[in-house]
Amino acid sequence: MAGEHRAQGSTRNEILQLLRRNGQMTAGELSGELGVGAVGVRQHLATLCEDGLVAAVGVRRGLGRPSHLYALTDKAGQRFPRAYESIALDALGYVAATGEAQIELLFEQRARRLAAQYQSCLSGASVEERVALLAGLLNDQGYMCEWERADDGSIMLTEHNCPIDCVARAFPQACECELRLYEELIGAPLAQISTIAGGSARCCYRISEVE
Repeated sequence: MAGEHRAQGSTRNEILQLLRRNGQMTAGELSGELGVGAVGVRQHLATLCEDGLVAAVGVRRGLGRPSHLYALTDKAGQRFPRAYESIALDALGYVAATGEAQIELLFEQRARRLAAQYQSCLSGASVEERVALLAGLLNDQGYMCEWERADDGSIMLTEHNCPIDCVARAFPQACECELRLYEELIGAPLAQISTIAGGSARCCYRISEVE
């Protein structure tokens, strides 16, 4: 059974590879490339569509019955190697070469942009409500964020993922600016307990002054 699951996974990976290389393809074309029966290919395509990795994007008409065309989704595109991290670090390295002040300015501008983006969602809320709302906004950005009120009345804000981890490890100014951004948005001072960039499993913040 385990071998069967691996074989199915391998076939689905091959389908993703073919769609990446060739663009839109029909089930019949995939069947011919893979040497797998059309019925089996359609079953794999159905699974990939359910997983959000492939979508039917049109119909190819010709002799005989029309055939659905399949293509990768944006979600599937994320499974293929990318070089965003190295490009970002190279670009920041060039900025840093002009002086530390330029790096500070760059991250501060990012914080200002995010503050303007988030501020309207948080205005008029209590500290606890702002923490909850901010956690939701951060989750939308991939931070895997959660919060809870401790027995002593303080609030813990925890991020289990850092989408800018590679940048934050090389440039600690990123974490410093995020801390100031969170304090501004929440409206209370935060104690930074741990950071992923610093080698911890998660980023943790404590808010002691709660309304």
